[in-house]
Amino acid sequence: MVGPRIYEVDEANELILTFNEAFDELDGLRVVIKAAKIKLNALEMIWGQSLNSDENPDHKEGAALLEELQKLEEKFTAVVHRLNEMGATVKDLEKGLVDVYAVREGRLIFLCWKRGEEAFEAWHHVDEGFAGRQGL
Repeated sequence: MVGPRIYEVDEANELILTFNEAFDELDGLRVVIKAAKIKLNALEMIWGQSLNSDENPDHKEGAALLEELQKLEEKFTAVVHRLNEMGATVKDLEKGLVDVYAVREGRLIFLCWKRGEEAFEAWHHVDEGFAGRQGL
């Protein structure tokens, strides 16, 4: 069994541009998803279960919104999956918290990055969270 991808600090820093691009994409998707959900919720509040009826005048719009939401959520999941494939552990999607594995003094740790930081500046033990961050 192959273990997690282990990064040196300089290797992890090379990922930051990709992380920023991914979180920008997630932000955009989140906005579009929210708008589609608001529209769909409004239709459901107006029509209730009858929205599912082919005879309902808003049925096609409701079905289209459901299909759009499914595609958007698949795109969202795909972006997170891409980050995970790089060995990143996304801790908070909205704040942009990402950990990658590293080794410090012979122990497995997480290098910890928060959106807005220009480089990995902190680390914490794998059994600790953001509150346990220590400066590099």
